[in-house]
Amino acid sequence: MKNFKNKVAAITGAASGMGRTLALDLAGRGCHLALSDVNAKGLAETAQLASKLGVKVTTAQVNVADRDQMYAWAAQVVRDHGKVNLIFNNAGVSLTVPLDAVKQSDFDWIMGINFWGVVYGSQAFLPHLKASGDGHVINTSSVFGLISVPGQGTYNASKFAVRGYTEA
Repeated sequence: MKNFKNKVAAITGAASGMGRTLALDLAGRGCHLALSDVNAKGLAETAQLASKLGVKVTTAQVNVADRDQMYAWAAQVVRDHGKVNLIFNNAGVSLTVPLDAVKQSDFDWIMGINFWGVVYGSQAFLPHLKASGDGHVINTSSVFGLISVPGQGTYNASKFAVRGYTEA
């Protein structure tokens, strides 16, 4: 894809950080946006900033770790925009804790967002991306998907999983 003008990008984790920066950059290139996050306030702020750049912006409060919510959001994006060309599976969280202190609930939480969120986003949007004739899946990993760092075992595991899934 050489041009984003009049394309539609869906972005998870759009309330702040990389997601917000990505949304504003794409909006500045004429790309319409479907934004999601669990943080309603930050999501509204991103949408307000992006809307000033003259593109259509829709938002949804979505927990990427919830498969049903991701599928419902993908369908809503197509209803709202008529198509979707890009899914940026960007939502992510971190957890710094020694592996001998990690609770199962901590591991479930980080894997749910960082790994399963990517899988659900890819699966939910893929049929719509194919239908667009010009679809792309972009999954955010991290340098921690390339190297391991003490105290970041859960984060490393989730990001190595994203990298393996995406490369496959």
